[in-house]
Amino acid sequence: MTPQSASPFRTRTLLLLIAAGLVLTLGFLLVSGYGDRIDRQRSNTPSPTSRFATGFRGLSDLIEKTGGTVTLTDYAIAEPGRGLMIFTPNLRTKSTELEAALSEAADETAPALIVLPKWGTRPQKLRPTREERFAPVPENPIAEMLAPIAKVDVRRTKNAKLRYPTSLGLRPFGSPELVQSINGDKIYPLISAPDGSAVLAEVPGRHIYILADPDLLNNLGLAERQNAFAAIALIAALDPDNPGTIVFDTMLPFGAGDRNLVQLMFEPPFVGVTIALFLAALLAGIATWARFGPPRREPRTLAFGKRALIENIVGLARRARRVRDGGNAYADSVRDWAARRLALPRTLQGEALDAHLDTLRTDTPYAATIDRVRNAKTEADLLHAAQKLDDWRKEVKA
Repeated sequence: MTPQSASPFRTRTLLLLIAAGLVLTLGFLLVSGYGDRIDRQRSNTPSPTSRFATGFRGLSDLIEKTGGTVTLTDYAIAEPGRGLMIFTPNLRTKSTELEAALSEAADETAPALIVLPKWGTRPQKLRPTREERFAPVPENPIAEMLAPIAKVDVRRTKNAKLRYPTSLGLRPFGSPELVQSINGDKIYPLISAPDGSAVLAEVPGRHIYILADPDLLNNLGLAERQNAFAAIALIAALDPDNPGTIVFDTMLPFGAGDRNLVQLMFEPPFVGVTIALFLAALLAGIATWARFGPPRREPRTLAFGKRALIENIVGLARRARRVRDGGNAYADSVRDWAARRLALPRTLQGEALDAHLDTLRTDTPYAATIDRVRNAKTEADLLHAAQKLDDWRKEVKA
């Protein structure tokens, strides 16, 4: 490789640039494919991972710190011993979505608890990590969402004291400032408001429970010590076979979202194809690098300089098979050059000149050396003999 064709970058630099490019490309793909899902999970939508006042991260931490088990899933299905399934729908949840989720999740071995929405909230402008409540959510959308399960109407009462008209082992909650309850014919109240409407209701025969007021279990409500103890007792009472074991549904609060090509690439069952293609591309790159190496420029057809001229002459002589014929010409040129530099008489010619030059005291014998040059049979012999003759020329300082 010529100096002009050498790469201006070191190999390590190139490898670092390639690695950085791959990482950034992968990051771009993941953000473009999963950005909407991340945004939904980081919003202030009441969910099991939300730290906002209306979220339920506090309930998850409370159950885990008291020795229970909390699981998050986007595919709710009834399994024996799995625990109490908790759904946290919002106003965007359709009644068909809630009914479909409950049909898969609720049975005799896996009861389900629906925590209804209550407040309209938004992040604070100056403190985006906190939220502010601006108004209760409309009542009709909540009733329409519950229509496939039970026909109810939503009620709200200020400063109401909760009642417990059941022998279920519950502990009293602290009453919220605004109590939300539901009233209907096909529900049985486990916690009720003063007017008899249900704050916590059971749908008989379906193992479905509805908590009308989320302020009993959300982060805001569990900030009170009384509510924390009451929440533990409530979870154990609703599923006495698996006390302290809950499963949070993440499909209803976050939404399924739209599947795209990037998600298909990085999720089963096609993630195996993605890994195989990546490994194939990596192996192809390694094979290409090892086989071809760095790029090289094509040499010039006619090079510059004396060396290139000599190489061209030698190449032409080799093609014509006349290299050995150059021995006599080289021997004559050295002899004539020596005669001129030593100022010998012009009358000395041919063999007489060779005899005179042979009388000079040198370590390299002139006659034997020049005879080897003239009688060389191969190109290698001619090269060695010519080097010896050049050594003789240097000794006589010709």
